[in-house]
Amino acid sequence: PCVPRARHRPAGQAPRDVYELDDAAFVAQARRDLETLRQGTDGLRRLKEQAFRSKALYQRGKDVPYTPDEKQLLVSTWAAFFDCFVSTEVVRQRYWDFLKVPVLTQPKKHAWGFLLTHAALTAELAQGMAFADLTGGQAQLEVLLDEPSPEYGLPARAFSRFKKKVVHVGTSTQLFTGDGYRATLHPVLAKSGVLDEPGVPALFQAMRKDSKAARARLMKRGPVLFAKAAADVTQDTTARAVFPVQKTVAEWMGDTRVHRSGKPLITREQVLALLPHLAPGDVMVARQNWFLSNIGLPGFWPHAELYVGTAQEMARAFDADPDVKAWVATLPGQPATGTGTFTAHLAKAFPAKWAQYTRPDAHGDPVRIIESISEGVSFTGVEHGMHVDYLGVLRPRLSNVDKARAILRAFTFQGRPYDFNFDFFSDQSLVCTELVWKSYAPAKDMKGLDIPLVSVAGRRTLPANEIVRVFDAEYGKPGRQFDFVAFLDGREAQGDAIEANAEAFRYTYRRMKWDIAQE
Repeated sequence: PCVPRARHRPAGQAPRDVYELDDAAFVAQARRDLETLRQGTDGLRRLKEQAFRSKALYQRGKDVPYTPDEKQLLVSTWAAFFDCFVSTEVVRQRYWDFLKVPVLTQPKKHAWGFLLTHAALTAELAQGMAFADLTGGQAQLEVLLDEPSPEYGLPARAFSRFKKKVVHVGTSTQLFTGDGYRATLHPVLAKSGVLDEPGVPALFQAMRKDSKAARARLMKRGPVLFAKAAADVTQDTTARAVFPVQKTVAEWMGDTRVHRSGKPLITREQVLALLPHLAPGDVMVARQNWFLSNIGLPGFWPHAELYVGTAQEMARAFDADPDVKAWVATLPGQPATGTGTFTAHLAKAFPAKWAQYTRPDAHGDPVRIIESISEGVSFTGVEHGMHVDYLGVLRPRLSNVDKARAILRAFTFQGRPYDFNFDFFSDQSLVCTELVWKSYAPAKDMKGLDIPLVSVAGRRTLPANEIVRVFDAEYGKPGRQFDFVAFLDGREAQGDAIEANAEAFRYTYRRMKWDIAQE
């Protein structure tokens, strides 16, 4: 599912290690990671079940080649599985050191750490081994899934490394020792109150079920597995490498995610300097490295927003435009004289929303953006919407009337709740890009933007990455739908962001979602 961006970030510098947080901050982080883990592991289970429903396709002999549609289904399903797996592994690694936290003096941290670590491990083994068994020995399939696919976030040979690592002898041993420790720790879990936390009973139940399934598959594989895996012990004594996550992820997860929280690579000064170049109706894509988002939906860019500008900027853009005025005159409640303006119509049609839009946001900034975040479709300012690690801005090549129509639609959507149950298995709605896509959807009287939905694991959806892919595919062509406005490109190693050009921006959709060392 799409993990929406929260409205407020923790401010200031935080400790590098999650266990160095004070108790309240630690529990808040653990609760967030519990939700991340739930979404990642739910995705793994559903994708595994979906794959098994297409068992004949996965186990087809090499004599019958896959069609393009079948290839797309197989690769996108594997990419979504990969993404859910990595998201789960990031949580596992974050809490890995729970054994160093004394159970007697810090029972709550110890209990949370064990729960999150072991629940992640059992899900990885249960679902990972099932997926590996389904695909094992199928030469045509293994070649296909091992090919690099940057637009899906798949590096070369990711699949073969996955199969090799998913039954790592160290992690298999951890399964048995962790299960034993679970029984020993139960009084601590109960006394610390962790078992009473929302979502924890369900996590505990899933952990037991996954452990049973993983044990059954391990027993089937028998001593051969451990003989083959024994060589890995000397090479990987930490036993952390369940999955081929780039090494930068571990550094990011341990350092950036916590240590740099609240300090984006793009400075506020860079954001403010960008504002004079923006116009109402612009489409923005944004990314924060430390924020696990769009779990199960591959792609470097996780978030899209609609720039609407301030009320004054909107008035300058639309109110004097004769075509916009002519269109406004056709709207309900407008005087037939054609004297009504676009901003006056918004204020009259949505009085409560207009009042909210024209008030400063929580940071004291003017509202300039409409975006879908955890609180729902919201009015936000630059601090939330643009003060991030990477920011791209595109301008639709549309008439002012079409842009005004899009903003009117966005005002209609504002205030609607965020669908936390949405994921790419559902046909009911779209992920975070839904607001932009629906605001600019073509209609009989509106040219709009034609951004095709894509299939991910057999479902139609629209990752924000697709907006950039469309920009790249149409770049330089007379009929292109977007013009380039700006790109602020984060540099993790330097701890800053630089202004980059359209040539750099157009290829960003091919960057790996999990490789945050974008040098």
